[in-house]
Amino acid sequence: MGQQAPPGRRGGTRRGDIEQGSAIAEFVMVSGLLLAVFASVLQLTLVLHVRNTLLDAAATGARYGTLADRGPGDGAQLTRELVSSALSPRFASDVRAVSREIGGRQGLEISINTGLPLVGFFALGAELRVTGEAVRYGGG
Repeated sequence: MGQQAPPGRRGGTRRGDIEQGSAIAEFVMVSGLLLAVFASVLQLTLVLHVRNTLLDAAATGARYGTLADRGPGDGAQLTRELVSSALSPRFASDVRAVSREIGGRQGLEISINTGLPLVGFFALGAELRVTGEAVRYGGG
């Protein structure tokens, strides 16, 4: 009479012996993937924060520059100060103010050109341009 392998055995090896150590490999692969997804979401959040901060600074500067006793240079200067204090002076290096007609009325357009932060706050070639506009009310 021949001996039979106990239940759960095939050819003398248990299933647990074959898969031994696979949990560690699976953990490394899954945790690496989750870390990459988390870092991507975090970077996207940072890019949106920078964009929204620049948009707000440009719009605020444009509104300030259209006040009765202010001009385009005042609006551009305020925009530079806001961007420098909220983010970094590096983001405020190219701020331009242009008086132009907006909707049939005299207004001010402030644009900010800067690098798109792709790795942390460091720009790697891509450009980000935001524009804020305001209309001068009153005397024209």
